[in-house]
Amino acid sequence: MPRAKSIIRKRFTEGTEVLCSEIEETLVFGQGVLGVAIQLRCLDDWKRYWSLWRDTIMPKALEALPGRRPFACYVVGEIPPRPIVTEPPLSNGFFKVYVPGNNGTGQWHYEMPEPFQQEEARYLYDLGLIDADEMKAYRASLRKPLSESARGNRYAVGKYVCEMGLHH
Repeated sequence: MPRAKSIIRKRFTEGTEVLCSEIEETLVFGQGVLGVAIQLRCLDDWKRYWSLWRDTIMPKALEALPGRRPFACYVVGEIPPRPIVTEPPLSNGFFKVYVPGNNGTGQWHYEMPEPFQQEEARYLYDLGLIDADEMKAYRASLRKPLSESARGNRYAVGKYVCEMGLHH
């Protein structure tokens, strides 16, 4: 049975609905600790949460992570998953998550560096989802150091600040 979105009551945002940082990290990066275990158990859960929070997450992700797209875009099928170019060694520490689908089907989603997968920004550029300006911003973001505000915020993952971090 679907679960209702939780309402987190904060000092200055009484009654405001705030996205849980665990769910947000999982939707954006695929690597939340509790998000996958508790609320994002199958493809339908991913689709439901992504449809609820896409308008909140996507603008922040495009600004903070140029040349990348939230992990949920790949899971729900908005963007085809990046193919594996070269099989990695069996004892690798690369990220992978299995998302069960319907009727016993499911799909593995991977996050691996080159040469095992094509670089994400280049892959999106080849698909026509990002333009030359965003590629330029992506390359610049690789050279830019992390800001003090993002470094000191416990709800920040790199340059991306989770929704809960905006309400403190």
